[in-house]
Amino acid sequence: MTTRRQFCFRSAVSLLFFTPWAGAQRRLWRIGYHSAGSAQSNAGWLDAFRQGMAEVGWSEARHYVIDARYADGDASLVPRLAAELVASQPDLILTTADASILALVRVTKTIPIVFAIAADPVGNGYATSLQRPGRNATGLTLLGPDLAAKRIQLLKDAFPRISHLLVLFEPSDAAGVSQVKALESAAAELNVRLSVCEIRQVADIDVAFKKGGDLGADACLIVSGPMINIQRKAIAERALRSKIPSISSNVMHAEAGVLMTYSASVPANFHRAAVYVDKILKGAKPGDLAIEQPTKVDLVINARTAQAIGVAIPPSLRVRADRIIE
Repeated sequence: MTTRRQFCFRSAVSLLFFTPWAGAQRRLWRIGYHSAGSAQSNAGWLDAFRQGMAEVGWSEARHYVIDARYADGDASLVPRLAAELVASQPDLILTTADASILALVRVTKTIPIVFAIAADPVGNGYATSLQRPGRNATGLTLLGPDLAAKRIQLLKDAFPRISHLLVLFEPSDAAGVSQVKALESAAAELNVRLSVCEIRQVADIDVAFKKGGDLGADACLIVSGPMINIQRKAIAERALRSKIPSISSNVMHAEAGVLMTYSASVPANFHRAAVYVDKILKGAKPGDLAIEQPTKVDLVINARTAQAIGVAIPPSLRVRADRIIE
């Protein structure tokens, strides 16, 4: 017969072995965080990650701390911050997209890396395959290149006469470069001309829109990137002044005033990244954990912007929208 004392002892042992810190002497885990963007543009994403961690049993400050590094859109800082973070020897590194991922995998082959919004893990060389990454990095993608053609098609669905796109991207961002390649291939098939402009500094935004205007661009496609995300409001306002439809790959841009966005949910990916962190801190190897791709992509339309630039969104497109900003 099991006594009350034996039951309590067994319950205590069960709790010990099924808590996140089992076998780790209840120490505080340190999670490094690396982003080419700013603290402000990453805040909501990290909140989603913390919520995900709480749902799998981890409490910030009690079980883990986050040590963050932000390049604030300055591509020249990305490698240095990656080296500094790795030198501090965190237990694991959580990161964003390809610019940060590539900088990190160049300076560590041993510290586990979990990425949340990768563009092209295999194409950019930091994973052997999606099913079995094989190295020290794994996580989730945003289907960046795969959705590039769809964004052009959405513009054409909304405004069939569009024939010339101004494309803004950051050449220092590997994810952006991958998307531009996909855009160039898709544009040829859709009979759309591209004027691709590199955004290296804030002043390049006005230069790009002036060039687009001089060349007769009748719409704008914005490729999400660290500095572009920070400057999303300035870009949205510039597109508004140009009176041209715009589409982007980041929902924050629609909230800032871009006409449409079509992308997987970044917060959802960060929320899901907690599952990877949980598994790795409990002993799983990153190279054995398959890279996940989003199963849902959201179309967001800013109706206020449509009204401001004097265009009507076709009812057939409005009914497809997952969210309309009125």
